[in-house]
Amino acid sequence: MTWVVDRRQQGIGVSVVEIRLKATQLAKSEAEAKVSEFKASYGWAVRFMERNGLAVRRRTTIAQKLPEDHETKLLELQQFVIRLRKEHNYELAQIGNGDQTPLTFDLPYDRTVNDKGVKTVNIRTTGHEKSHFTVMLGCTADGGKLPPFIIFKRKTFPKGVHFPKGVHIRVHPKGWMDEALTIEWLKYVWSRRPGGLLKKRAMLVLDSFRCHRMPSIKAELKKMKTDLVIIPGGMTCLLQPLDVAVNKPVKDSLRMKWNSWLTDGSHTFTAGGRMRQPTLADVAQWLLNAWNELDPVCIVNGFRKCCISNASDGSEDDILWQDVQEQGDDAGDDAGDDADEDDDGGVYYDGEDDTIDVEDMRAMLSSDDDSENDFEGFPSTN
Repeated sequence: MTWVVDRRQQGIGVSVVEIRLKATQLAKSEAEAKVSEFKASYGWAVRFMERNGLAVRRRTTIAQKLPEDHETKLLELQQFVIRLRKEHNYELAQIGNGDQTPLTFDLPYDRTVNDKGVKTVNIRTTGHEKSHFTVMLGCTADGGKLPPFIIFKRKTFPKGVHFPKGVHIRVHPKGWMDEALTIEWLKYVWSRRPGGLLKKRAMLVLDSFRCHRMPSIKAELKKMKTDLVIIPGGMTCLLQPLDVAVNKPVKDSLRMKWNSWLTDGSHTFTAGGRMRQPTLADVAQWLLNAWNELDPVCIVNGFRKCCISNASDGSEDDILWQDVQEQGDDAGDDAGDDADEDDDGGVYYDGEDDTIDVEDMRAMLSSDDDSENDFEGFPSTN
């Protein structure tokens, strides 16, 4: 279960087959489990999911995922932010938001014009939809944009690649943020914002991702005289400026640049005829251009809409509540359409460290009967 939770916190999709593969792998490695005949049947997977409150879900719209007590959480966070602002009187340039977003080397459009009634609609890609990387974006309430922090899925830093100035490049075996990289982002991006080197009192808004709540992160922020505000789980769609107003236009711009490269650029192919993905330098340049092209007004409005930088007298509070009502009213009619446009929580699979023998795969997929004992699971592993 820990494995499932960790992957979902990273926005990575988990299928029933992957759960069964992981269970088989753990069964082979856990000597104390005494489950040598365990085959991770489909029936076992269903019971495992029922025991742990899991279900196969289609990616939903933001409005559909609001917790029942979202109005209470909105008020609590707003009151907390107002209290901090009154106490420390932050400048707008010292109120920030950071968010890591998963991206792929293929960014095809989700929709296309096509003949009516056609059952199969193909959209051209390079075949690298599962090759992912992570981008940490940061901005401030006055419309300031911090340099993008890109994490590519690699074990070593690429040699001989000339990345554009204005971006920070890091590598990680999994291609995502962890505790160490979060600290690096704080040191090399957040602390170097305008006013950061002077250690002006600041406030940083982050989501409830596990790394953001670690003692090491809080200690680093304390040294920078930065007050941490954690957005409650399930509320980033309303309380995180980057999610509310910034990520989508940046991704739309990035997708346009990728599409232009696909249709107009010169390409190389593998011996098997597969088109190679864009280079790391290309991707970094596209992202930097998309970030620079973003209108700072979008950032300013995002902070106001999230009730982070709006007037302390409450005169602008209705901006947020109006949007909440609109999302609630539209959820029923437009849920299907919005789901296709929502890029948050992109689904990626990273199975590099979860390998399994072909024979085990065949045995697992051919043993979907429920004759095995109702195995309750394995000890928690990190």
